Amino acid sequence: MYGEARFYFDLMWLFVFVITFLMLLLSYLYFAKRRAQKNERLSLAFSHQVIEGMEMERLRIARELHDSVLPQVLGMSAADQIRTICVEMMPPDFSRLSLNDLFADICNKFAKRTGLECSCFIENELLFSNLSAEHKLHLYRMVQECFTNIEKHSRAHKALLVARRNNGNILICVSDDGEGFVENSKKDGLGMMSLRQRAVIIGANIDFISESQNGFMVRIELITLPNIINDSE
Repeated sequence: MYGEARFYFDLMWLFVFVITFLMLLLSYLYFAKRRAQKNERLSLAFSHQVIEGMEMERLRIARELHDSVLPQVLGMSAADQIRTICVEMMPPDFSRLSLNDLFADICNKFAKRTGLECSCFIENELLFSNLSAEHKLHLYRMVQECFTNIEKHSRAHKALLVARRNNGNILICVSDDGEGFVENSKKDGLGMMSLRQRAVIIGANIDFISESQNGFMVRIELITLPNIINDSE
């Protein structure tokens, strides 16, 4: 009788130990998840602040160039270059200009500026009008940065922009036939960091596809969820 009671007593303590262990484990996992979510929110907020600061600085420099430097420039060529820089640094007026036209304009200016062949293919049914102004600006800056990187680093002969629907999402690919780069060789560059931060802010997936001496592609896929739709539409 004593042995049976001892057995049940030990079994009860084993049960209590297992339950306590499971509760502690669940508590740890819960607080670890909360901590990870908090860090993710802080990272997203930091990205917002960095990008917002960059946009404000772009605007300030553009105004300074236009108001203070441009009037003192005598050469027509230099003045035109400064005007071009000011226009590119200022955020576009999305109430007047469509993102489709702005993408085509980026390609045309890139080809004219560099002398490289640049093709632009935008799906006819692809409309950006239902995106918020913030999302439009981030996509515009990301494409702009892609072509800046091609011009500065790729040593390419051709560039290509493709924008289309992909399973209900918006897919934008910017590619070139240049040298590409070895993985991680440029991951800390400001341009690449800006692309990653903007992708995080708008909830887009971004991939960098490269093979040495075989070109480079930036693939941006924007998940078109209801929360990115402009409320005014």
